[in-house]
Amino acid sequence: MQKNVINFSHANGFPAGSYQTLFSYLPDNMQVIALDKYGHNKQKPVNNNWQAQVEELIIFVEANQVDGNKVICLGHSFGGVISFIACCQRPDLFKGLIMLDPPALSGAGALAARLVKKTKWIDKFSPAGRAKNRRAQWPLGSDIGALFSGRKLFKNFDSRCLTDYIAHGICERNNQLELTFDAQVEANIFRNIPSNLSRYKNKLTIPATLVYGTTTDVFPHHIFSRFVKLNKHIKLQTTPGGHMFPLERPEQTAKLITEIINSFPED
Repeated sequence: MQKNVINFSHANGFPAGSYQTLFSYLPDNMQVIALDKYGHNKQKPVNNNWQAQVEELIIFVEANQVDGNKVICLGHSFGGVISFIACCQRPDLFKGLIMLDPPALSGAGALAARLVKKTKWIDKFSPAGRAKNRRAQWPLGSDIGALFSGRKLFKNFDSRCLTDYIAHGICERNNQLELTFDAQVEANIFRNIPSNLSRYKNKLTIPATLVYGTTTDVFPHHIFSRFVKLNKHIKLQTTPGGHMFPLERPEQTAKLITEIINSFPED
């Protein structure tokens, strides 16, 4: 049986290795490829509307295609948006798309983002302000698991996913523990959230599903229904959990991903 190759794109600040537990629950006929960290290639610095990161995705897929077969794009949050844009720009590379809780702005939300991005207020009205001031170093021997598990963002994580994040998101460097995902890159990604997605109205030509968590609070839920109206090929679906549901409920998320992929038409 030919494997479905899935190109996975991570949420901002979370290296792809953070999702190892989720990947482990995918069936054997699905192979995951993933660029570990977007935005860290000096040849592709973060730019407006994340176009450089879309290009990173496309280059990575081109280099990792198996026998030239089309792949399925799967992305969480930031990764879901760049996956959507890549599928619109290069439909020859992809055969399906799954977006998990993407910050897909359109309409008035996109207009507001376009205006705010041009001012210093973007750091106040997006997570960029928190990201640029994020603590990025700890003394050797610090109990990172205990420190992170008490934070709001991580409190509902499956314990295995938190372990994955620590293993791939923290390294020993400069005689201390440091984040592997540069906090300034993370802030720049937030500052450049795409405000041009309406440009891709009905440009998507492959089957797609957008899944959002029933308790997600990054944006109002109506942004998802507004966005899918721009693209007739996108189905809308919900799942229990918040914005980080892939790392809160990895087994259930893997099952949902598998069901969606199996619903896509055969090549």
